[in-house]
Amino acid sequence: MNKFIYAAFLIFFIGCSDAFAGHPAADKFNYSFKSANDEVGMVVVRGKKDVALHLLVKDMSKYDHIVIERSNEPVKFYNRCKFISCFDATTEKTDLTEIDNRPYDKNANVYYRVKTITKDGIERVYPPVLLPAVK
Repeated sequence: MNKFIYAAFLIFFIGCSDAFAGHPAADKFNYSFKSANDEVGMVVVRGKKDVALHLLVKDMSKYDHIVIERSNEPVKFYNRCKFISCFDATTEKTDLTEIDNRPYDKNANVYYRVKTITKDGIERVYPPVLLPAVK
């Protein structure tokens, strides 16, 4: 019972410290993704009429192309949103910003995911990032 009270107090204290620091609750979830091997990372930010997709790639030279896809469901029905050609890329760490000018309705949840294809033909699909609906 004491552990439960201690855990509840700790959660309350952490929540209050964020509230008093001026951070809204949504800032704790920055709608981002980072791969386990730090090869690819993505942050999704909703604008007024578009969605900014910030992509961090550790070594662009080993990829043939990168595809950013979106869907209304977390598992299936993904459509290509952006295509990034890495054919002549020679840089190591690259920070890209792509803009989705025709995003889905802001009243619905949207999932964005990254698909990489190496020059050897190896395809990797990373877990989706949820961009929650605006209330």
